[in-house]
Amino acid sequence: MGEKIKEELDIDAFFKEVVRRIEEGMKHRDAIELTAVIMGGAIAPLVSQAINKYQEAIHVDTELSKQERVDEYALASMGKLWHGEDFKESAKEMTCTTEEIFVDSLYFILKYAKKEEENALEEALKANDKVCGDKTARAKIIRIVLSA
Repeated sequence: MGEKIKEELDIDAFFKEVVRRIEEGMKHRDAIELTAVIMGGAIAPLVSQAINKYQEAIHVDTELSKQERVDEYALASMGKLWHGEDFKESAKEMTCTTEEIFVDSLYFILKYAKKEEENALEEALKANDKVCGDKTARAKIIRIVLSA
């Protein structure tokens, strides 16, 4: 009694379902939102966080959207870093949690899939490569979803 049960994130199942929905013709954001609602649990608030940050990053009236390094600041404001810290120095010591990789990957997918261009994957991977954190893990997820 009294034991806390930590809910595991089933990221693989989430992205498999998202890809399935995209392949059936849904837009990326719709597939992500619907899958989050259906899966619920710990996934839903993380998806909401990524969607909110994506919207803040693209809305022209926000301070974030006016930043030269908008993606870096967007990811940092969702994670451990905050305004004014040195990203390069902090990145050396920073380890990313599963939740951070998940949310950061969703941010890139949402931001670059919206373009609905043939080079959305290429653009998302370039943007991912410019920011600190687990670039390899994020790139794997971005490739899976934006290649669908």
